[in-house]
Amino acid sequence: MKIDYPLEPEKFRELCERVGLALMMGQKVQYALAYYFSVYHMVNSGWSKEEAMRKVDFHLSKPMGVIVNSIEKSAPLDGALFKKVLRFKERRNWVAHDFDDESTQYIAKGERIDHYISEMSGIVSLALELVKALNNVGEELVPTGI
Repeated sequence: MKIDYPLEPEKFRELCERVGLALMMGQKVQYALAYYFSVYHMVNSGWSKEEAMRKVDFHLSKPMGVIVNSIEKSAPLDGALFKKVLRFKERRNWVAHDFDDESTQYIAKGERIDHYISEMSGIVSLALELVKALNNVGEELVPTGI
C-alpha cells in the first residue's frame, strides 16, 4: 500500500520560520560573545580598538565553539551564564548539524512538527536571554562605553 504524504505538512512554514530564526539567533549570540570577548580584553588586557576588532572578525569567521573556548580560557563569564552559553552552543549545533537528519523522517509524514517548533522556540528564547545578559555584562565592564 502506497502512502500519499502532503506536499507541505501542516505547520511546515511555521517550522521553517522557527528554524531560520533559531539559526539567525545563533549568529546574534556568536556576535555578542565575540564583542564581549574583545571588550573584556580591551578593559583587562589593554587591547587597542583595532586589535579588538581583528579578534571580533576572527571569531565571527570561525565556528561558535572557537569563541566559547576563547572565553573559557581568557575572558571568564559568571558560572551560571557560561553554563547557559554552553547549553546554547549545544542546541545551536543540533539545529545546524543534526536537526535535518533527525527530523526529515518525521516532517515528511507531518509528524513531530509541534515538537520541533517548540524546540526552536526554546533556542530562540535562550538566545534572546544570552544576548541581553552579554550586553549587561559588557555595560558593567565599560559603563561609559569605549
